[in-house]
Amino acid sequence: MPKFATGLLSLLLVTACATPQNVDPSYPGTSVMNRNAVLYEGPEMVAVVTFQQGKYSVAQEWLILGVEMTSPRGSGPTIVRRNDISVYSPDGRRFSMIGQDEFIRALARLRIPMERTLNYLPLLFRVEPSRMPNERWFYAIGALQVAFDEIPLNSSERFLGPLIFDIPGGVQPGRWRLVFDLEESRPDIPFVIEINQKN
Repeated sequence: MPKFATGLLSLLLVTACATPQNVDPSYPGTSVMNRNAVLYEGPEMVAVVTFQQGKYSVAQEWLILGVEMTSPRGSGPTIVRRNDISVYSPDGRRFSMIGQDEFIRALARLRIPMERTLNYLPLLFRVEPSRMPNERWFYAIGALQVAFDEIPLNSSERFLGPLIFDIPGGVQPGRWRLVFDLEESRPDIPFVIEINQKN
């Protein structure tokens, strides 16, 4: 094969790997960033969801997702409230985020898997490189930190942290959905939890 053709093929392969791929037409705005992260781009929110820790949580009671979010360019501010966020299991059950009090009670068990989850972020800079980090989030650990019930998304900042759900009966493998019930839209972000195959 000529060198030019070989180089062009390599470039196309690299571009294909770097470009988010559509997840499913049933979930508009969603695309795969890598094997552990999904990107959502909608009218009120741009978000990255990482779910690698879920593979280690099958049959356990906690599902921890890493989420990074901002507002799209040219849009107004968007308020994301704690009560707006739900996760749906493969069998259709709906679960709400745990609150700050429950988070603190379970912190000894949550700390390590939560840190592992956040190790996969940030990723949003790949699509929105100019956003400045804002530490405001739904959970707080230290006495000097504050847990917020709502996050004011805007087009100049990105917000990053864990979303934690108590799953009675344990996390099951299959397709899950993270859903945000916003004022004018309903981001519905699918991700697949597989059973982790240890070497």
